Amino acid sequence: MITNLQNIHRRKTSSMKITLLTLGKLKRDSGYLATGIDEYIKRIRPFAQVEVVELPDEAITPTRTRDQVLAVEEQRILSVVDRGGYVIALSERGKHYDSETFADEWAKRLGLIGNPLNGGTTASGGTPIIFIVGGALGLSQTVLERADWVFSLSPMTFPHLMVRLILLEQVYRAFKILHNEPYHK
Repeated sequence: MITNLQNIHRRKTSSMKITLLTLGKLKRDSGYLATGIDEYIKRIRPFAQVEVVELPDEAITPTRTRDQVLAVEEQRILSVVDRGGYVIALSERGKHYDSETFADEWAKRLGLIGNPLNGGTTASGGTPIIFIVGGALGLSQTVLERADWVFSLSPMTFPHLMVRLILLEQVYRAFKILHNEPYHK
């Protein structure tokens, strides 16, 4: 049951900033993935500004260990994350939520950082939200420990490029649920 619905009112929240920080480059000719990502960014615009930041993923070779690859990717991620923001990491080790529980948790956490979604205010319009989607090997333990919230989209494994689309759809769904608008059923 969503407990924050009573406190959330439809208001323009485009001052909310969401960064989708990803490893690996999605080619713009990636067909349905690129089209779907663009569509959900457009749908989220009334609620938040979305920026996609693609960092290079590190090549996996027989001469490099998993830890070596993750260490290089970790430094790339932390160079962006350490600029500030509320950091949300996706990991298979994170907690699973159904869509309505995710929306409720999203609202609670945004309220804690003073985001205007549920009436909180800050001079800057709220703390930026940074979602981290790892590469093929996931995220290092250091990145997971740096995150303010770690969750999993599913117990199943998805291609890391596809996770971008699934995540954006779930964020959009959460906004619709929290604003009591049709879409999520």
